[in-house]
Amino acid sequence: MAGLQHGAVAFRFKQDPVSELAQLWSVGWDLQTSPIYSWSGTERKDLGKIIFQVTLSGYGDVQIDGKTHRVHPGQAFVVKSPSNYRYYLPETSEKWEFMYITLYGKEADRCYEHIREKTNQVIRFHPESVPVKLVKQIFDEANSKNVTSAYKGSSLAYQFIMELYEYVSEMDREMDEWPESVVSAVLFARQSYQNPIGPDEMADASGLSRYHFTRIFKKETGFTPIQYLTNIRISKAIELLAHTKYTTEEIAALVGYTNANYLNKVCRKVTGKSPGELRKEKTEWQSDKFLQE
Repeated sequence: MAGLQHGAVAFRFKQDPVSELAQLWSVGWDLQTSPIYSWSGTERKDLGKIIFQVTLSGYGDVQIDGKTHRVHPGQAFVVKSPSNYRYYLPETSEKWEFMYITLYGKEADRCYEHIREKTNQVIRFHPESVPVKLVKQIFDEANSKNVTSAYKGSSLAYQFIMELYEYVSEMDREMDEWPESVVSAVLFARQSYQNPIGPDEMADASGLSRYHFTRIFKKETGFTPIQYLTNIRISKAIELLAHTKYTTEEIAALVGYTNANYLNKVCRKVTGKSPGELRKEKTEWQSDKFLQE
């Protein structure tokens, strides 16, 4: 489970009243390295579907109504089939890693039209934005085979649509955009925290030297890379402690720590409490409570 990344899950629920409102069609995490990768909005067979695709690393191109947009890490596009679009890996790009979610239903259509009115359909997302985190959550739920009914699928689809509405309406008041190097590192950390990564790997994801990256990251976010990564891991550990029956040893592995003893040490340093105490209290950890060194 800890090493699971790329893959896709398709949902084929029987038609149901909840599906008419909002429903999942597919969710996935993909890495493309060949320029033959290309999808056309006039040739696809999955008609009436809304596609949201956010770049994690590398870049791709999307053509919408004849205009080409380069989609870098932290940027997403929203399109509907059938319509005049094409997205592909350009020959100048070595890779394009992205997550996507495909939706349908009346609310999905309404949200798509709202996005067309407010944007050019290519949107810059802050790495901490709820829609980006929610796509990963839905992907994890699907891979864990927890989306087993049309009702659960519709609930997740509707939640994503509402978060997308809110994000688009608040875009002008979002915090200052971070440089692409910082966005790339944060997206990498958020998607790979369960693996044995640290500041060196975050620096590699940013495309900068370790020294330059650390200086820029601290300047832009107010935290060191290890503080930021630690918060992600501890937040996830507390969520698992509160809502699952995994052992502390299992949770340590799921959030990227070598063993339960190390998780215990970090938990005490960050929160002042042991994993057992946090589980008993079902503590909710706020994202602004970062470890300070």
